[in-house]
Amino acid sequence: MKKKRRIILIGFRSFIQTNFYKLFRSKHKIIKLKFSKINNFKFYENDVIINCSNYKEFFTSKYTQKNDRNLIIAKKLKKSNSQLVLLSSRNVYKPQLNLNENSSKRPIDIYGNNCLISEYNCKKILSNLTILRISNIVGLETLNKKRSSLMGVMIDGIKKKHIKFDASYQWNKDLIPIRIFCLYLEKILLNKYFGILNVGSGCKIKIKNFIRYLNLSNKIKISINYDKIIKNEYSYNINKLKKVTKIYFPKKIIINEFKKIGKLINK
Repeated sequence: MKKKRRIILIGFRSFIQTNFYKLFRSKHKIIKLKFSKINNFKFYENDVIINCSNYKEFFTSKYTQKNDRNLIIAKKLKKSNSQLVLLSSRNVYKPQLNLNENSSKRPIDIYGNNCLISEYNCKKILSNLTILRISNIVGLETLNKKRSSLMGVMIDGIKKKHIKFDASYQWNKDLIPIRIFCLYLEKILLNKYFGILNVGSGCKIKIKNFIRYLNLSNKIKISINYDKIIKNEYSYNINKLKKVTKIYFPKKIIINEFKKIGKLINK
């Protein structure tokens, strides 16, 4: 990456923004920018912009362009010819194991549908567009988020000494530790990849095993509501991700990262 190339992280203390900045601020020129400040900010052709922010309504309400920050930023960048990295979701796919970038798109919720529409609209505006469909990112995060997450539910449950799960407790998920995600993201930027890319661990991890890796199961109560049986099991095929980034983290390393997260939670 050229020294003059800037990485602009748009958001305000988001989980991804905070961790990527901490990990790479001494290595790259990184600027954190609030979404509300983008109209007064000068973007240059060699910039790469990662949008880590969304309106709350983007998660909960039917798609409208006014609630699509990706599209608003894309329109802003059209003349600058900068690169935009859009953080999309695995929720655009029909749940299944071994998903790849060409798997059937059948959004499972409003958020997944909005992500898919946002991808389409941004592609009409920008050619320098990178769309990352992200699996569940896990790590030590705050509870002050616009959208609930697996880790948010767990951390809240840990504080209450009781985590409540539905039947997904028994199902396989593709869980990627935040540090591993950031390492993949850096390589994607370095290689100036444009197009759609699934970013996950590539591992099938049962939630009950994930809790065991975090070393929490003996310290808290876990209850499971088996009446909720809507199956939502998935994993990623990350062959394309490995080819683009030229790196790979095997399951052993992924599990070690889970254990590190568990130590942070237990402090």
